[in-house]
This record gives sequence, structure tokens and C-alpha cells, in this order.
Amino acid sequence: PDQFRDLDAFSNQGLEYSTPSNTAVKMLDALINQCIYSYSDEQLGGWEGTTRKMFQADPDFAMGKIFILGLECFGVNPEKTAGQRRKLIDFSKKSKNLTNLEIMHLKAANLLSTEDIYGAMVAFENILAQYPLDAYALHIAYFLAL
Repeated sequence: PDQFRDLDAFSNQGLEYSTPSNTAVKMLDALINQCIYSYSDEQLGGWEGTTRKMFQADPDFAMGKIFILGLECFGVNPEKTAGQRRKLIDFSKKSKNLTNLEIMHLKAANLLSTEDIYGAMVAFENILAQYPLDAYALHIAYFLAL
């Protein structure tokens, strides 16, 4: 876990998160790396173990919830993901004190969850216009543009 970015490293890149937890942010970075590079980090327990560690560090980690719920709703039969979509909608309604980056990611995740692929691609491109070092936004924007 030491190779993953902490709050200061993200902040130095202009990426601000609302969590005070370095561990939660490091686990998010580990998940982003696993997503981008299509591998399972067995030292962290793979995808599930990394997710579990992230939410153990901060059960209310907004960007973690946005990331996980958004991906769970993406490219899957809407009937099979109704529960996750409902969780994302509920999270959107009750979330407070989010950073601008988190708000933009939440909008993009909601567009993905409704299968608005073009709208989501534009939302991720808007994130990149403001936060060009956001590796997750870059990966998803590229993937959606294919």
C-alpha cells in the first residue's frame, strides 16, 4: 500500500477529496490502478479486499462510494443492478460537503447508471478539463469514446 497516493499526493495533483483518511484514499488509488491496468492486487485481497479496506478506513468515503456504485451500474442489465442504481440515487440526494471533483464524478456516475454513455463521456471530459491528472476520469473517458 505504500506505493499508492495519499491525500497529500492527490492534493499536490489538484485532486481534493472530502475524506480525512489517508488509508481510504490509498485504497481508492489501489482500486483505480486495478481498474486501469486490469489486475488483481492479491496483497490487498484483490478488488473485494481493497474495497473492504477502503470502507473500513472511512465508511462514509464519498469518492469511494461514487467509484464503486458507478462501476457497479455501468454496462450491466438495469434490471440486475436496480439496487445499486437506487443506492447511487439515494447517495446523490443525501450527500453533503463534497468537493467539486467529487460532485463532478457523482454526476458522471449518475449518467453512466442511466446508460447515457455520451453524457457520461462529456462529464468525464469536463472533469479532465478541470483536473487533467485524474487518471480514473481519463481511463473512463477514453473507454467511453471507443
